[in-house]
Order: sequence, then C-alpha cells, then structure tokens
Amino acid sequence: MDLTGAVRKIGDDNLSGSQTLTRRAAALVDEWLAEAPPGPDGMESGLLELGAAIIGAHPVMAPLRNLFQALLQALDDGPADEAAPGRVRRAAACFVDGMDSHNQAIARGFLEVLREAPWSPAGSAASAGGGQREVLAGEPQVFTHSAASTVRHALLHCREAGVGLTVHCTESRPVNEGGALARELAGRGIPTTLCTDGLAFSLLRQAGRAVLVVGADAVTAEGVVNKAGTLGLATAARSWGVPCYVLAGSEKFMPAAAPGPRQRERPAGEVLPHAPEGLWVVNRYFDTTPLDCMTAVITEEGLLTPPETARELAATTVHPRLRDLLARLSRTA
Repeated sequence: MDLTGAVRKIGDDNLSGSQTLTRRAAALVDEWLAEAPPGPDGMESGLLELGAAIIGAHPVMAPLRNLFQALLQALDDGPADEAAPGRVRRAAACFVDGMDSHNQAIARGFLEVLREAPWSPAGSAASAGGGQREVLAGEPQVFTHSAASTVRHALLHCREAGVGLTVHCTESRPVNEGGALARELAGRGIPTTLCTDGLAFSLLRQAGRAVLVVGADAVTAEGVVNKAGTLGLATAARSWGVPCYVLAGSEKFMPAAAPGPRQRERPAGEVLPHAPEGLWVVNRYFDTTPLDCMTAVITEEGLLTPPETARELAATTVHPRLRDLLARLSRTA
C-alpha cells in the first residue's frame, strides 16, 4: 500500500471540502488497517503517524481531527487485543455515517429557518443581470460563498421541499469552486446567479429577503474558519441587517483545548501566474469570522447562538494523545 502517495493526493486536493476529504481519510484508514502493525502499541503508534500525516496536510479542517479523535477513543473503549482493528474500522464508518445524518438534519433546520424567517419583501425587484431571469422580490435570496457540501445539501433539500428561492454564488477565487456549485444548482432547477467575489457585496445589499449561508472547515473559539472572503461578507451582512447562518455539524467543532489551526500559503501562480521578482502574492484559502458576526450556527441538534456555540466549544474535549499530536504539528508548521 502506497500510504505516502495516498496521503499526498489528499494534501494536494485544493477543491474538495472537508467532508469529502474526511471520507477519503476514513477509507484510507480502512486500507491501512488491513496492513496495520500487530499488537496494540504498534496499532496506536501507526494510527497516530497516519493521523499526523493527514491532519498535517489540511490543518484547518476540523473533521480530520475529529475523525482521529473518534478512532483513538475506539482503541480505548475495549481490550487491546485482536478485536481492536474492528473497533477502529467501525468507528471510522460510524463517523462518516454521522456526517451524512448531520447533513440531513441541518438541511431540515435550514428549511425551517427559510419558512419561519420574518423578513419583509423588498419594495422592488433586483435584476440577475445580463438580460436573464428577474429575481422576485418576495422570494428568499440565498447568498453563499465557496461550495460547502453541507450548504449544497441544504439548498437541494429546500428545492425538493418546494421552497422557492434564488441562490447567489460567488466565484470563490482562487480555485473558483463556487462556479461548479452554481452550475450544479442551476442544472437541478434552482434559479442561480454567479458573480465575482467583489460584486457579491452590492448584490447582497440590494437584495430583498436576503440571507447569507456558509459552511465551515472548522468552528473554533476564535470564530468560523471558512473560505477567505467569508469575513467580509458576514461583516457586511451584519451591518445591513441580513441574517447570516453557518451550517456545520458537530464534526466541525474544534475543541478550545486543542492547538489552533495554522494555514499555509498557497501557490502564488493560482492568483497571478509569472509574478515579477519582488512581488509577494498572498494566497490563503481561509479566514476566520468571529462568532458574533453570525446569527446562529445550525447543527444537527438545532440552532446555536454565538454564546451557545462558545459554550459548546468550551465543553468539547480532546483526546490526550491527539492533543499531543496537534501540539507537535503546531510547533513544526
């Protein structure tokens, strides 16, 4: 098994979201278990080594951390014997199944938000531009940034439930994953617009019955880690009285006791190919939006206000060996 090559493929993937990468990581754990070192000590050290490689590839993505938290706990939950690999394998499958069930529950929660929100229709309609479909003033205008799978699932669920809405997607530079989301939503019959990241602010300000909804790579005590640009949109939404919701299952919650994520600089060529000498191109995929910029976080358990989210994070624990691993990764980042 080419473990190094498999981990490198996960690390090189700059388009997939945290849930997709976590599913791939769980599948990799399953393959690794077939060749895991014998004995409980060898299994734990090997699992920690694999966890360090995968988490280190995408350090800001909380589900990767929480996957290995679940796997280490599975080792602790029974005798250190030949049954241990089975427990770890079941824990990985359960974690993936949990993300799927969380997405379904979050989608139902977001649907209720759209149905019950007391927004007043705007006095005039906003144009979708380019001579395309006119956006109806009384129809919910859902703005989103990047292409979170949880958000995608929720929007499709609303469509299937018969809720009329228009979705506004940003390009989400530098890799433009928002364009792929916009194409999919339009192909599924949802009226959708696609705009540059900078134009989203004026469209948001002009829209009636607007709501901003984003996903998260991590929910931390410092705020919501998501695609760079989320901070600006959320700040603007708050100043204009536009509700802003984060759709994030508990697998996105990063314990306050764990060392915080550090993101890496991404290739300059994604922003400006052939940059001249002396020009430093800043290319970071993520920013952190303070919790108080958000109206609520919608989890599988329901809506959490910013103070409730902070309390939930404070109560979340981290496995001691995972904490040591994260501290080591933080020192070497």
